[in-house]
Amino acid sequence: MNKKIVVGLIVLLASSICMAQEEGGKKGLFHHVKKIADATMVHGVDTNYIKTPKQPWQVSIKSRVSQTDLQMHSTVDGAELFDGEGTMPLIRGVGDMATDPRIMTKVSTSIGVKVGYKGLSASYSFPIGGDKSQNLSLKSAGRWFALNLRWHKFKTRTLRTHYSGTVQKRDYNDQTEDIYSAPWGDTAGWDETEKEQLPSDMSIKTLIFDGFYIFNHKKFSYAAAYNQKTIQARSAGSPIVGLMGYYADFKYNDQRNAELIYFMDDIGRLRQYQLAIGAGYAYNFVPAKGWLISGMFMPMLTAVNRTKINTYTSNFKELSNEKLLLYAFIEYAKEMREQGAEGYEDIDFENIETELENEYLNQYRIESTGTRSRNNRLALNFTARLSITYNWKRYFINANGQFNNFNYKHDAMHGHLNDWYINASVGVRL
Repeated sequence: MNKKIVVGLIVLLASSICMAQEEGGKKGLFHHVKKIADATMVHGVDTNYIKTPKQPWQVSIKSRVSQTDLQMHSTVDGAELFDGEGTMPLIRGVGDMATDPRIMTKVSTSIGVKVGYKGLSASYSFPIGGDKSQNLSLKSAGRWFALNLRWHKFKTRTLRTHYSGTVQKRDYNDQTEDIYSAPWGDTAGWDETEKEQLPSDMSIKTLIFDGFYIFNHKKFSYAAAYNQKTIQARSAGSPIVGLMGYYADFKYNDQRNAELIYFMDDIGRLRQYQLAIGAGYAYNFVPAKGWLISGMFMPMLTAVNRTKINTYTSNFKELSNEKLLLYAFIEYAKEMREQGAEGYEDIDFENIETELENEYLNQYRIESTGTRSRNNRLALNFTARLSITYNWKRYFINANGQFNNFNYKHDAMHGHLNDWYINASVGVRL
């Protein structure tokens, strides 16, 4: 959000209220703003449980840390990848080969300021560290409802990928004249985890919306825990029902990412649409005057669970087989140098491997094979929140966090995305 726009909103909010106050007995803008805010926040509540601060204005400094964790899983036919023939004579796959990439963003940090009047507020924040992602958050909390919207976009090239499967290698030595006649050795497991850098960015976008209805809104205040517009004087809880919408777009369909596309069952882009309904419980615990500890947990049944994928063919298998054969000769040459053989001592193997990798990356080609969609089975997700607040006189401090878990599946590819954040603020009422 543009800083000038936000500052303008704050100035407009303040000036409009001041102008309305100068109208004397007339029922101007201030009267209507106050009426809406009171009806939304405190009308009809039990004042033994929910108090309204005397000071209508709030100014606070806030900070935020957040992280997104995406885990993917896919399987391919090992015999298709490593066929033991042609340019791949030394190794063949047995059964399925599984690939599990994991993308975990750096913890992003931002700081900002918020100015509010009763239930109305405007804020501006800027990033100070982390994944340099783009974020937009919109929130609204009333006496009987709460609405939250978060949009997040980031790019990454860093993956931590786990590979597993079973392979066989030929019992080959340099005395064998025909490599294809060498016998196959024992079956061996392939199980390793590598930190990798994608040749081209993977783009990830998520949009999360949730809203819920508070049944016991006469005694329980969500706003007291998450934006300090009210004060919870006594402990109280409430059953809640909610609706959550989730959209995610994982896109890595660049030809230089042909290897990842191949291992992801030819999928180069995946979009997930979910709409879930749920019921849970929220509780505000007041252990002592000024203190508030609030928790909420809501399991959700995903009624709409749709996946849309873009698939691609590539020349990765052919080129990778050639490349792996060349690497086998490089490894053989390294062994010969270690054994003191002549003619190998001046070879710069590191530079050769780098040039070889770059050469093959530039030769990768992908071609779209279309788009497919499918509706998946009902799934169980959940959302959880926790908040701690302390109020004294006109000042308050607060820390609150949220955790969301989303699962997806399309044929042999499945995974989940975890999204969390923690907000902290120090404020004064005026």
